[in-house]
Amino acid sequence: MTRVTIRRTGGSRSTTALLVGVLLLSSCAPAMGTDVVARRSDRIATSVDAGPAPDLAADETAELLDELAAAGLCDPVDVEDEGTVTAMHFVVGGRLQAPCYSDPEGVEDQRLLDAWAALTETTPAELVDDISLLAGYEACSGCDTLAFVVALDTEASFFLLGVDVVAGAADPDELRLTMMHELTHVFAQEPGAQLVVQTVADECDTFHNGAGCLTDDSYLWAWIQEFWPDEALEGLPADGSPNDLEDAEQRCRDDAGYTGAYAAVHPEEDFAETFSAYVYEVETDPALADKLAFFDRYPEFVAIREHARALGLTGIEAAFEGCGA
Repeated sequence: MTRVTIRRTGGSRSTTALLVGVLLLSSCAPAMGTDVVARRSDRIATSVDAGPAPDLAADETAELLDELAAAGLCDPVDVEDEGTVTAMHFVVGGRLQAPCYSDPEGVEDQRLLDAWAALTETTPAELVDDISLLAGYEACSGCDTLAFVVALDTEASFFLLGVDVVAGAADPDELRLTMMHELTHVFAQEPGAQLVVQTVADECDTFHNGAGCLTDDSYLWAWIQEFWPDEALEGLPADGSPNDLEDAEQRCRDDAGYTGAYAAVHPEEDFAETFSAYVYEVETDPALADKLAFFDRYPEFVAIREHARALGLTGIEAAFEGCGA
């Protein structure tokens, strides 16, 4: 099974950590059955105003959770490279379930619950529903990944969101920005609607990100067509991974239309960084005006920003490096 990993460092939003990579699992859990995926898809809300996904019957939820656990999808090994795993929860219909793993056993990590609440209080249910597993960890010495997402199945439909609960609790604003950033990597790769998975690059007429081919009407393809010229795309590795740091820093020096060198490594990181700035109305260079206005075209994105405004969460401080000479 292939695992597509998209990582986001905390602190100064540097490019020192792995951003996008395709890793081969040495010990693979069995892929989630298509029947489980289908039932999960049926629960996605149909519009921004639809509210939370409807409750499942208790026995139906219990059956689904048993199937997920039996498939080996609540395994701390998928997170432990980042540090000590404190808790893991399945997410069903956009709702967090009781821990499927915790250390100590049976004890919830309030820091992880707070991180989840920070994400879901601003985000429509149908976007959060694509996250299927939440994990908290206390980072290892020398590790600086504040949060990451990873698809645990080959269909790219079962996403794990991992959160450094120590760093997140210490800097809630940075955590909000980072989790919103990570969420874009999930909803912008929704199989079918946004991405055709398991396709080869030579057969892709839009942009192949390593996991699949962007659909013609995907968010990211619209973003790339508008903001990433051919010469920038030609410099990206063929496997869809980010540009190297030197190229990204040069692009950042030449163009103030990025939040920092981190955003300049890849269109997906540019989209994610700018989206987090958009939602929380972070002060940015005027050169980013067109990119920020891009999100106003989509009612689902406007709704997230309006929720943040209503909660008084806009204008928060961010450690964006900025670009331009």
